[in-house]
Amino acid sequence: MNVDLIDKQTQLPTMDVPEAPIPRAPGSMPVIGHAAQLLFRPLTFLGGLAPLGGLVRVDLGRLPMLLLTDPELTRQVLNDSRTFDKGGALFDKVRELTGNSLLTSRYDDHKVQRRQMQPAFSRKRILTYIDVMNDAIGGVLGDWRDGATVDLTTACYDITARTASRTMFAADVAGDAAASLVEDLSVYLGGLFVRMMLPGGVLGMLPTLGSIRYDRAVERLHAAIDDIIEAYRKSGVDHGDLLSMMLAARDEHGQPWSHQEVHDQVITLFLAGIETTAGVMSWTLYLLSGHPEFADRAAAEVRTVLDGATVPQADHLQHLGQTRRAMMEALRLYPPGWIFTRVVTRDVTLGPYRLRPGDGVAYSPYVLHRNPALFEAPEQFDPDRWLPQRATALPEHGFIPFGGGVHKCIGDQFGTTEVLLALATILSRWHLQPVTTKAVQPIPRRATLTPSRFDVRIHER
Repeated sequence: MNVDLIDKQTQLPTMDVPEAPIPRAPGSMPVIGHAAQLLFRPLTFLGGLAPLGGLVRVDLGRLPMLLLTDPELTRQVLNDSRTFDKGGALFDKVRELTGNSLLTSRYDDHKVQRRQMQPAFSRKRILTYIDVMNDAIGGVLGDWRDGATVDLTTACYDITARTASRTMFAADVAGDAAASLVEDLSVYLGGLFVRMMLPGGVLGMLPTLGSIRYDRAVERLHAAIDDIIEAYRKSGVDHGDLLSMMLAARDEHGQPWSHQEVHDQVITLFLAGIETTAGVMSWTLYLLSGHPEFADRAAAEVRTVLDGATVPQADHLQHLGQTRRAMMEALRLYPPGWIFTRVVTRDVTLGPYRLRPGDGVAYSPYVLHRNPALFEAPEQFDPDRWLPQRATALPEHGFIPFGGGVHKCIGDQFGTTEVLLALATILSRWHLQPVTTKAVQPIPRRATLTPSRFDVRIHER
């Protein structure tokens, strides 16, 4: 990924273009707007808005959010980060935890931070993480026994939490502080979506049990990160992990990063490294367990590629086409980040719509990925749609599981590498027989598309 990439300003004329009215989603109610639909059936609600237009107004209380449903308009937004900068309902809430980090920073700060962080996610550096990833996978799978019942959602979360802890922190220094982060992150992600969608003002600040639990989790997260950073500084040892790299880094003026800068980046990478990767891994295994013909094909390919090797390595991954296509299809059906927001910074025309500074714009990979105008049989799990001869017909800008432009996820290759390693290891050794009979759904009211619990009975292949 080229960190020196500069946004190519999309040429969006602002003069002499008729201004089209932006349609409003049906069902807006006084005071709360569309909050009820967004809280209780957000995916169904947003997924039904595409027929209204390429840009649809959704009300968060009295605050309008303009949802993009058109891939070309979405491309223009993602490729013009100066005009459509980080901000809006989602990122304003995320900043409460991550501060001015790579995840939430505005254009100028993000450009500097991206350049500073990119070496940690270069292909060369990711190769050094593979042994850590395989150790984490083996640590979880080592407890599996033929005929046992396994909760795959929990198992995947355990794998990614172990990997994130080992790559971010040295376990002997971080200790219990690192372990406590995982549970509090889960509480935070559950409360984040609710806070994003609730109307502002008094209603949004009511001290409910959920909000109190959320606030306490955020406090503990900040305290835990501070404890870990302090322990590293006192030890004065380079542990060869990401936190050591940050503490040794220097900015463009040759100065070390401030405590707050390190704090914000650490908590951001730990958050992203666990939740989103676990979701992709879980959904792929769930979908394969329900489609044994694809799982068997992928397993046969893995065994052929490994050729007797006990664990997959980097050179194996490029030959695992069946497994990679299954992962791609899971990313299409269940992108971990299902809604993102931007804020308009200048007068601009987007398609037929005139937007003004301060307007909030949102896009949803979930909505785009399931649009029947973009994907044939969009609700169907079909990994073969990613075969080279078929993929060329897919919409160029309709598949954005990692975002796009200069804000594209910096850890996409890290995450997909970990997922492919886990899938290859599991599929080569185990046949997954679903025990959970009901269709698995995303956990409701959560900022990421995390599957609810699903159990499988495992049998050795």
